[in-house]
Amino acid sequence: MTDDDSNQRSNSSGNQLTGDTIGRLERRDYLRSVGIAGLLGGLGVGAGVPGTVGAQQAGDWEDAAEDRIEEYRTGDLEVDVVNPDGSAVDGATVEIEQQDHEYDFGTMIHAEFLIDQAEWGEEMHTPEDQAEYEETVEDLFNMVVLENVHKWYLWEDNVDIADAAVDWAIDREMDVRGHVALWGNIDGYAVPPRVVEAMGDPWASEWDEAGDADPDPDYVVSEAMDHIEDIISHYGDDVSEWEVKNEVIHETAMIEAVEGEDADPVEAEILGDWYEYAEEVADEYGVDIAVNDFNVLVGPYQDTRDDYERQIDYLVNDRDIDLDGIGFQCHFASDETLEPDEVLDGLEQFEGYGAGFRATEFDTFQGNWSSPDEQGEYLYEFMKTWFSHPNTDAFLVWGHWDGVHWGPEYDGSDADAPLFDEDWNEKPGYDAYTDLVFDEWWTDESGASDDGVYETTAFLGEHEVTVSTDDDSTTETVSVTDADGTTTVEITVEGDGNGDDPGNGDNGDNGDDDDDDNDDGDYPEWDADEVYTDGDRVSWDGTNWEAQWHTQNQEPGADEWGPWDEV
Repeated sequence: MTDDDSNQRSNSSGNQLTGDTIGRLERRDYLRSVGIAGLLGGLGVGAGVPGTVGAQQAGDWEDAAEDRIEEYRTGDLEVDVVNPDGSAVDGATVEIEQQDHEYDFGTMIHAEFLIDQAEWGEEMHTPEDQAEYEETVEDLFNMVVLENVHKWYLWEDNVDIADAAVDWAIDREMDVRGHVALWGNIDGYAVPPRVVEAMGDPWASEWDEAGDADPDPDYVVSEAMDHIEDIISHYGDDVSEWEVKNEVIHETAMIEAVEGEDADPVEAEILGDWYEYAEEVADEYGVDIAVNDFNVLVGPYQDTRDDYERQIDYLVNDRDIDLDGIGFQCHFASDETLEPDEVLDGLEQFEGYGAGFRATEFDTFQGNWSSPDEQGEYLYEFMKTWFSHPNTDAFLVWGHWDGVHWGPEYDGSDADAPLFDEDWNEKPGYDAYTDLVFDEWWTDESGASDDGVYETTAFLGEHEVTVSTDDDSTTETVSVTDADGTTTVEITVEGDGNGDDPGNGDNGDNGDDDDDDNDDGDYPEWDADEVYTDGDRVSWDGTNWEAQWHTQNQEPGADEWGPWDEV
């Protein structure tokens, strides 16, 4: 709570963390200027080697995913162009440029580095690194989650830095996930020492921060309830969703301290009590509540998935909790990856509970990955599969830059974030991410009105619609949010149609990239340095070819498993 016990948050300064507690998405100008070919340079997606992700893309999974994406992630958009007298304007130029995604694409942020260029009170990296960190978070994502300083014990001592990070995101119209109200990881500084002491042994005696054990389960319950209310009400609707109890399956200490070491954590009465109270508080602010855990959508851990489903079923059906989000952490080691059909099968188990699916902590830093290319390929495959499922609504990476990556502190491994190395060099994962979010899933269309109407399909989100005639030009913003219907906007302009078509073909034609303007089968010659995407056509060695996925420097016809099909 704040000092005046008002539970209301004021603008915070960037105070540093204390030493004793150590332990909206827009297509930015630089993305426009670089172009997708520059973004894709070096990406190994579609390598075409049998048994690899590239070879699997030659199968049906990607076509099926793209069909689902078109069905669930796009909506029809109709632009009606009229003169002030209401008459239709034929031949007006209509340009549609997406501004934001409705879908949440996010990253975990290191709050203290973001605000103070520090870690645990000590200066970290350079001011230039801090500036680049801010810029890339703002440019590439529309949602953030704080790595540590929303965890109970750390938050109490460092509320100013947490508040400053939330304010930073809100100022940039980004959503914030709350991680986490309660988490039973004592070594992770997620439980205050006074509560650990009340939990008793073995927890108090095994943690140096705690004093003598003084078992008092009622005190543990009371403090946890107070904290749930404090942290949710402190931020109000500035934080859009809270994980109420993180990692129930794996971090059982708080539940065991209340109900005994033989308690079944996923169906514990106190778990239901915490969620009931969190829902009551969250509803005052219109804030979502969620569950979150690991090994629930990676590897061969079906028993863990079954326990997770039991937890969700208990909360929703036995305790009547209106659960908003189901979090899947998605930390993929090299030997824990899932094929697209396995991802969909895993998600199917959790359908029917009325909650959206969030990929809350995606990364690939563990295990023996053969190369950064392989990691980038898997990000591409998983992300496209995930985005295609109608129940999913958020995808977050657990940090995007090696400079503040959690791996070294976690298990002593090398830092290995998905997008950037420590020197800000782009990894193949960056190419995969930006290609999907800012190209494949980004609306940039234009054409001419036909009898006053221009129609196209747009990805769900916010778009700028510009209409130009021989005498006038006007721009309006429209949100496309309905995948099942048509969003219609009427734009009034002076003048007559100028007959110009900026390059995407006739009305409603999204165009193609084969450059066969005369429809005579004469396609441009294949270029080893060019980046090609699904549907691009080229001529090579006397034959026309069509790309089946993203490819570069792979000769058409050289490999039967390759990315090219003969036209």
